[in-house]
Amino acid sequence: MSADQVFNLDEALVRADHDLELFQTMAALFMEHGPKDLAEIKTALAAHEAEAVGRFAHRLKGAVLQFGASAALEAAQQMEQAGKQGDMAAAASLYNELEIQLSRLVDALRQAVVKGLAA
Repeated sequence: MSADQVFNLDEALVRADHDLELFQTMAALFMEHGPKDLAEIKTALAAHEAEAVGRFAHRLKGAVLQFGASAALEAAQQMEQAGKQGDMAAAASLYNELEIQLSRLVDALRQAVVKGLAA
């Protein structure tokens, strides 16, 4: 994966058993549910619910992992750790980076699907 790639297409295809239709389904599901998980994290942050922050970040991390998106994965892992440790100040400061990386991933997946996987 080169530095300018948001996700690793080869890794994502391996995880989809080299099934392009499955990859497209996984991408579509992520594009729908990833932003919802991010919204759940934002809601949990606003409510100062560290356990919920950690739980939603963990779920998001698992979804991101399917695409080999290292920057988004790192942001989700950091958010999960902050939530699990009850560090709401750290979680709040990490939110913007997670939001940016998730947006980049969603955009890259959308482009890959539209362009027929030419990521």
